[in-house]
Amino acid sequence: MTRPIYVMGHKNSDMDSVASAIAYAYLLRAQGEDQAIPARHGDLKPEIQFVLNRFQLDVPEALEDVYLQVRDVMRRGIISAYVDQPVFEAGQLLQQHNRGSMPVIDDENFVKGMIAHDDLAKLYFNDLDPSSLNRIPLQRANLVSVLKGRVLVEGRRKLGSRVLVGAMEAETMVDYVEEGCLVVIGDREDAQLMAIEHGAAALVITGDLLISERTLAAARQQGVMVISTAHHTFTVVRLINLSIKTSEIMNREFTFCHPDDHMSDVQPALARLRSMPVVDHNGKLVGYISRTDLIKARPKRVYLVDHNERTQAVDGIEETELLGIIDHHRIADVHTNKPILFRADPVGCTGTIITNLYHEAGVEIPKEIAGVLLAGLLTDTLILRSPTCTARDERVAAELAAIAGEDLEEYGQAIFAAAAQDLTDKPAEALITSDFKEFTVQNHKFAVGTVETASPATVESRMDELKETMLHILQERAYTSFLFMIVDIINMRCHLLICGGEQAVAEAFGRPLEADGGSIVVEGLVSRKKQVVPQLERIETILSETSGVH
Repeated sequence: MTRPIYVMGHKNSDMDSVASAIAYAYLLRAQGEDQAIPARHGDLKPEIQFVLNRFQLDVPEALEDVYLQVRDVMRRGIISAYVDQPVFEAGQLLQQHNRGSMPVIDDENFVKGMIAHDDLAKLYFNDLDPSSLNRIPLQRANLVSVLKGRVLVEGRRKLGSRVLVGAMEAETMVDYVEEGCLVVIGDREDAQLMAIEHGAAALVITGDLLISERTLAAARQQGVMVISTAHHTFTVVRLINLSIKTSEIMNREFTFCHPDDHMSDVQPALARLRSMPVVDHNGKLVGYISRTDLIKARPKRVYLVDHNERTQAVDGIEETELLGIIDHHRIADVHTNKPILFRADPVGCTGTIITNLYHEAGVEIPKEIAGVLLAGLLTDTLILRSPTCTARDERVAAELAAIAGEDLEEYGQAIFAAAAQDLTDKPAEALITSDFKEFTVQNHKFAVGTVETASPATVESRMDELKETMLHILQERAYTSFLFMIVDIINMRCHLLICGGEQAVAEAFGRPLEADGGSIVVEGLVSRKKQVVPQLERIETILSETSGVH
């Protein structure tokens, strides 16, 4: 099975994160890694959708985590039995494919049960009970199939459940024949006629023995089915027992899992049961998983772009095979157990680094890739106005704009206009966590969210609601302080909302608290990476020096 390589950014992926994932996955494919897939985390922001539509790019695959899932391990070529299929055929399938068990499905692929060797063994031992063959839920089609019989007379009588072996005198057999029974018999004409006259619904003539025209005529007249088989009586009796529907002996109570279940959750049950079916959320069979599959399982392969901090990575990153990291932030705490590609440059956005990787690989940048990379660069550098913007970013922006056929200012303003579309209607929690990162300083957790807009008043009008939500998140996740940046990209200033350590934050930035007591306004503060994150250590120090505040 082909193992995908996921290229993805941080939690709540922003424009640069998505753009970098798309562009680097394209570069990997151009270099022969056909399995490279761009991925994202969280809802697609309106500015990202705007850019993808503008350049007709597919939406990256949404991944909420990168834990190993059942879908990554399960077998899709599934051996299964049908509910109406004879037990004999189900047993043959188990033997032919060396399986201990398998699912039993209906005609619409819904899993109705499981059948295993143990179930067949129970049926065999039941076969040793003298009374077991007396009552069997007989099925005409299954009988003919397992006996490989020839139907000489179709018959009209309804088959019951009684089976009788005619190994007795005809006169004696009268006491045993009942309405609707099936009689296994040889070529004794008198016994055949006796069975027909006394209500038998079917005769099975064994050993390919000749059947008289008198018996056939009586059977036609009375509506009795006549089946001829090459098997001898001993085998016929066993096969009749195996002609019942698989549904008659299957286990109707069974354990199953879903494709999106985590393997760590499924593993305990798998260790106990050895195997189980994989069903969709409607109950239809989509795969099968066994302990052997678990042994062969390989972790997901991942490249990280636009971050290298564990707290910012999607859940499950520690279980993956990390292949590389491309980033423009500080070096943090993502650990690997072997050497990997690691590219971290002091530039304004990850897209600038990836553009250079195209140059180094000698791969031409297509128009649509240039368009999405440029979008990431313009948003991360606030249309080249941010202090994080370098001369290298400016050169790359000019190059990408020429390839994409875009005017830098007009394209940037259009992207930020798209980003502002849902500032009024987006729920408060979604707004403050849509571009949101966690940082740890001296074992204290900080959170910094940001929104960059040409219409800051739209966001500021919701300050009471935003602060209340920030407090709820701070308490729930035990942050020391939660900062939310409302960045005015036109006037290059920030209205910084503060929840937790308000006075310490104000002191660190050298600005007085506003009248609300929970925010400051800082001219020229537009970059989380370059201007806010470096202040977190100062804030932590001030808090530690303040009596009783941590």
